[in-house]
Amino acid sequence: MPESNTPRYHAEPGAAAPAFAQVRDLVMALRAEGDTDQAFDLLLSALAAVLRKSRELELLLAKVRRAGRSSERMNPEQLALLFEELLEQLGGAPQAPDPQAEAEYDAQLDAELRAAAAEHKARAQGQAEPKRRRSWRTAEGVERREHTLEVPAGQRLCEHCGREKHKIGEDSSPVLEFVPGHFVEHTYKREKWACRTCKRGVTTAPAPAKVIARSAADASLLAHVVVSKFVDHTPLHRLHRIYERTGVTIPVSTLADWVGEAAGLLMPLVDRIAARILHEAFVARTDATGLRVLDPNSPENIQRGTVWALVGDDQDVVFRYTPTAEGASGPWHFLAGRKGYLQADAASVFDRLYNGQAASAVEVGCWAHARRKFVALQDTDCRVAYPIKLIARLYRLEHLADLNGLDAEQRAAFRMDRSQPQLDTLKHWLLVTCAHEPPGSDLAKASAYVINQWAPLTRFLEDGRLSLDNNVCERQLRDIALGRNNYLFAGSHRAAHRAAALYSIMRTCAQYAVPPLPYLTDVLRKLASGSSGDALDSLLPDRWQASRVPP
Repeated sequence: MPESNTPRYHAEPGAAAPAFAQVRDLVMALRAEGDTDQAFDLLLSALAAVLRKSRELELLLAKVRRAGRSSERMNPEQLALLFEELLEQLGGAPQAPDPQAEAEYDAQLDAELRAAAAEHKARAQGQAEPKRRRSWRTAEGVERREHTLEVPAGQRLCEHCGREKHKIGEDSSPVLEFVPGHFVEHTYKREKWACRTCKRGVTTAPAPAKVIARSAADASLLAHVVVSKFVDHTPLHRLHRIYERTGVTIPVSTLADWVGEAAGLLMPLVDRIAARILHEAFVARTDATGLRVLDPNSPENIQRGTVWALVGDDQDVVFRYTPTAEGASGPWHFLAGRKGYLQADAASVFDRLYNGQAASAVEVGCWAHARRKFVALQDTDCRVAYPIKLIARLYRLEHLADLNGLDAEQRAAFRMDRSQPQLDTLKHWLLVTCAHEPPGSDLAKASAYVINQWAPLTRFLEDGRLSLDNNVCERQLRDIALGRNNYLFAGSHRAAHRAAALYSIMRTCAQYAVPPLPYLTDVLRKLASGSSGDALDSLLPDRWQASRVPP
C-alpha cells in the first residue's frame, strides 16, 4: 500500500513519546497489511484512552481544588463534567438531565425556602417574649439576691433650687457571680434512751434513710457522679481529683461502686422505657456501636463489645450492651415481637426483625446511609453529583415542610406531590447506571445498594410521621463515642451493662429536656424507698417533668 502524503505525527520528548510511537508503528503495520478497518479501530481506541485519561486528570484537578472544603456541594467544573458523562451514558435519551432545567428547579426551591423561612421567623417573633439584653439566661434553680444601693443623703438636694429630691424609680444592673460547688458533711447525733430501773429496752432515734446501704453518699452526690460521668463524660479518676480539690477525697473504687448501685436502682425505669419502645412507639429506631471492655479471658485482655441503641418516637432512649455483635443476643432479643415501623440501616443482622423470624416489624430505610455511599465517591467519579443533588432535594423539601408547619397528613400529601418525582428521577438514573456500569465498580455497588433498598427507603411516603433517615438514633450514640474517647474502655462486661442503663436514663432525659441533676436526686431517693407500680411509672423522665409543671 502506498504511503499517505499526510504528515506523520512526531511525538514530543517525554514519558508519553514511546506509547505514541508504538501506536504509530502498529497502525502503519496494519495499513501495510491492508487492514484499514482494524487500523481505524486502533486509532479510535487510542483516542478514547487519551480522552479518558484527560477526564481523570480533570477530576483529579477538581479534587485538589476542593481539598480542605467541608461542603459536599459540587463545583461548576465538576457539574459540567457530570452532565457530559450523563449525556454520553444515556446516549442523548430524552430522560437525560437538562442542566438548565436542573438549575431552574433548584433556584425555585431556594426561593420557596427563603420565603418560608422569612414567614416562619415572622411568626416566631410575634409569639416570642421581648428579648432581654443579657447575654446569658438563668434557670429557675439559680439563687437570686437583690441589693439596694441608696443615694447618699448629701446628694438628695437639688443642685439648682436646693430643695429635696423625690424618688422616681430604680435602675437595675445585673451581675453574675460564680460560687464554686462544695460539699456539706452532715452529722446526725441520734439520742439513745433506756430505763434506769430495769436497764432494758434501749430506744434510739431512727437514722436518716440512706440511698445506698452503709454508704455516706446522699442522693445529690450520687446524681452528680452519674451526671459527671455519663453526661459530661468525665472519667472517675478525673472526678476523684476534682472532688479532692474541693476538699473531699473519695477513692475511685468507691465512686465506681456508687455508679453500680445507682444503675441497679434505675434499672426498673430502663426496663419500663424499653417496654414503651417495643410495644407503644409508632416508629422505633435502632443502631449500634462498639465498646472496648476489659476481659481477662480475651486476647490482650480486651474484648470489643456492642452497644445497641433503641429509640422510640424520637424521645425514649434505651441502650443495651452485648459482648458480641450477634443478632441472637442483640436486636433479635431486644426487639422480639415488634410489629410497628422499625428504622435501621440495611445491615443483615436486622433482617429477622422484618421476616417474622424474630419480629414482624415494617422496615424503614435510612437515606443518610444510602447517601454516604455516593459521597464517598464524589472525589473520584463526578457522576455521583447527580444522585447526591437529588437526595439533597429530598432533605430540602423536608425542611420546607418543617418551615411551613405541616402536620403528618399534610406532610404525606406534600411528599407525594413534591418528593415522589425526585425519587422517580433518581430511580431511573440508578437503573441506567446499573445497566451500563461493570457490576464490580464502586458506582454500580452504590447504585445497587439503593435499588435493593428502594422499598424501605421510600417507606417515608406512607406516613408523614416517618423520617428520611435514622440520624436521631445515631445522635444518641454520640454520647457513647464521646465517653469511650475519655475513659477508653469499660472495666468489665458487668460495668458495660450498668453504663448502658445509665446512658439510657441520661439520653431519655435529654430528649425530653429534663434537667438530669435534680431529676436523679429526687428519683434516686424515691427508688431507694421502694417505689413500685404506678409510683414507679411516675418516675419516668417525661412523667416526672409533667408532674413538676404547674397547671
